[in-house]
Amino acid sequence: MVIENYGEERDEMLRDYFIIAFNNLRRRKIRSWLTVIGIIIGISAIVSLTLVAQGTENAVNAAFEEFGTDVIIVQGGTTFARPTPGEYGLDDRDINFFASFGEVDIVIPYVYDTQEVEYKNEKKYPIVYAIDTELWSDFLKRSNFEVEQGRNIQEGETGAIIIGWKLNQDYFDRKVDLKSRIKVGGKTFKVVGIYERVGNDGDDTSIAMSIEDARKVFAPAGKVTGAQIIVKEGVNIEDFAKELEEKYEDYRGDKNFIMTTSTALLEQINSILGIIQYVIVGIASIALLVGAVGIANTMYMSILERTKEIGIMKSIGATNNAILTIFLIESAFFGIVGGILGCIIGIIMALGAKLAIETFSPGLPFLILIDPKVIGGALLFSAVAGIISGILPARSASKMNPVDALRNK
Repeated sequence: MVIENYGEERDEMLRDYFIIAFNNLRRRKIRSWLTVIGIIIGISAIVSLTLVAQGTENAVNAAFEEFGTDVIIVQGGTTFARPTPGEYGLDDRDINFFASFGEVDIVIPYVYDTQEVEYKNEKKYPIVYAIDTELWSDFLKRSNFEVEQGRNIQEGETGAIIIGWKLNQDYFDRKVDLKSRIKVGGKTFKVVGIYERVGNDGDDTSIAMSIEDARKVFAPAGKVTGAQIIVKEGVNIEDFAKELEEKYEDYRGDKNFIMTTSTALLEQINSILGIIQYVIVGIASIALLVGAVGIANTMYMSILERTKEIGIMKSIGATNNAILTIFLIESAFFGIVGGILGCIIGIIMALGAKLAIETFSPGLPFLILIDPKVIGGALLFSAVAGIISGILPARSASKMNPVDALRNK
């Protein structure tokens, strides 16, 4: 019975502490909300930037899922960086070497280069890439290109090209449409297809043609820029890639090439994105730190203004713990309310960024997921920041001598 009474008294006292704390906050509405705004800015920055960073990672993962995890990419002519347009570091013997392995299902060689393209006496210099027409469908399965108008280049077809979305729209002063005639490297081609919008100018202004035509215009005979090596189902791609790299190095007699798997490339990109995310959160945390300093400043100002009130409370029996609790409730309020509003604003900002990206780059699969861990972590972070910021001011208030406090004017 005594224990039950004690519990009821404790709950009643805690309720009284909350009432006193909120009454104090209501009396200083403008200052309270200005303090909360500092936390809102920090939390909204953390939440929005974290969600956008995760959205970027989701977009990359989605792109690689479409590309496939059974692909080994090899490019020749360079050791430390990928070849620039116009470099041809592999030849037909290299392609035959890759195809000779039993683990390989298919090898897709490709070339690309920057070429002079003329339409209606206007000249531009977009990227032109080429694939063997027999392998065109296999290439498209692992690319972000999809024909929106017209058709793909048919097997064995020459003199035909497919253009990117932007090249169709406004790349030239006059619109390029289906059946238009365009000169590439001085040779005339017919537009048979137009790709859907990808979302970046490099792809959206590109031109695709058969590798046979490319070798008539710009690519040297028997040479290619690189190749996609598609392994058979069930093959451990990482182990095979290591084996293939060692044997290819012996075959070439040099290390003047880059070979990587799609999964390894995805891991590298995600690792970089992870580092960027940590940096972003660290920068945003500075805003939260400023907000925490604002809470401490507000609490100290409140103590100075309420010194006499604290003295009265202590003179009528309020304990040090009671004073400490009241001030901690006030500081926690700043952190919790600021955290909740900051999370809401941060989510809205992230969704706004998603809308902007989809508007300007509609082909990019940018996916924002409201991660409960991010929201929960942000709320916990803001609440802890609020409490920690109020500890020293609260301790200072609780240790006041009631006589000295009452003497304060």
